[in-house]
Amino acid sequence: MRNARANAPATRFLGVRLTIEEEALLDQFRQTREFASRSEAVRALVREAAKERPGGAELPATLRNELEELVGEGYAPDYDGALALAVHLGISELARTHGERMSALRNHARATSERREGRRRADREGRGLLRR
Repeated sequence: MRNARANAPATRFLGVRLTIEEEALLDQFRQTREFASRSEAVRALVREAAKERPGGAELPATLRNELEELVGEGYAPDYDGALALAVHLGISELARTHGERMSALRNHARATSERREGRRRADREGRGLLRR
């Protein structure tokens, strides 16, 4: 995903102090994207930050009107509050009516997380054995 600008010579030096956690996150990012150095990883992060991100989801007019009515009737202080309330109530209703499905989704997420952690552990052990 590197572009031609990534190979341009660096002309500025910025000394940045990071916490231990931030340094670990940077190293993890560097390794997963297979960058040769931390500097290259930081340049990639800067390029990513410059890209435009799409805005939030566009709601149909009828739903926007319903949210505005929630604000008008005093159930929410503003549009964002009404949206948060609607999402919260919707998720609560979903959990109530589809409890078994939610339980299955949680179990699937937990199993996926355990598999991912197992792969990471095996990768760390393998790297350790290769360094010996």
